[in-house]
Amino acid sequence: MENNDSLYFAVGGLFYGLIQLIVLIACIILVLKQRNTATILMLVGQILSIVFSLGGYLWNFLAAKNGVDSLLQANKIMSVVGPLPYGLFAIGLILFAMNQVKKKRLGQENV
Repeated sequence: MENNDSLYFAVGGLFYGLIQLIVLIACIILVLKQRNTATILMLVGQILSIVFSLGGYLWNFLAAKNGVDSLLQANKIMSVVGPLPYGLFAIGLILFAMNQVKKKRLGQENV
């Protein structure tokens, strides 16, 4: 039964990683098409989220070797620092959306 549980976690992790790569590709395309603060923030946030995800797994693995207290400390730190890349991405997305609305309004005023 444990093998099936591990398989679910493995498939979930692969699915999560694939989605992160798709978002990274979308961010790269946006930066290539429109290089501005918003798109760069989104790209940096997405790159950091991938680094934090991989680093979090590695850190947990290494911390677990040092005992439960070390693992708990690593999880505490990651729970505080982990959301930062998503915050950068969110700020970039908000700025991008605001820029698009401004462009749309300017286009309508000129008509």
